[in-house]
Amino acid sequence: MLDNILNLIKDTVTQSIGKNKDVPEEKKVQAVNVTTQALANGLKENLHLGNLSHLTSLLKGGTAVEKNPITHNIMGSVSSSLIQKIGLSPTIAGLIANSIVPLVMKVISGKVNDKNEKGFDVESLIQTFTGKSKEGIMGKLGKLFS
Repeated sequence: MLDNILNLIKDTVTQSIGKNKDVPEEKKVQAVNVTTQALANGLKENLHLGNLSHLTSLLKGGTAVEKNPITHNIMGSVSSSLIQKIGLSPTIAGLIANSIVPLVMKVISGKVNDKNEKGFDVESLIQTFTGKSKEGIMGKLGKLFS
């Protein structure tokens, strides 16, 4: 489950950053990795902050993705990470975060709400990101970027 989520996030981020002319070519791979990690960590952190109702609403389509507090929290984390770890300007980092985070949330929500998708449901996501699954997120993140 976690592999599927991380791959989904990374694929979506790769496509978006790959097309972004404001990110220098030599920084695109690093930007993809930093953004993917910040998104995954943001999901995990928001679960631990007790935002389960916001997460459930977000993933089940109950709230517009752009208006959900979790989306805003994660956009801030992604933007900060791109500025601090890669050296992108605050303007470019903000534009990337503001476009990629809602897109990723919509993709994940689409998977959760697709009855043909096996294993993508709110309960499984919560178990995966809170570390109650067999493999916690931090171990998977380490493998993804090594």
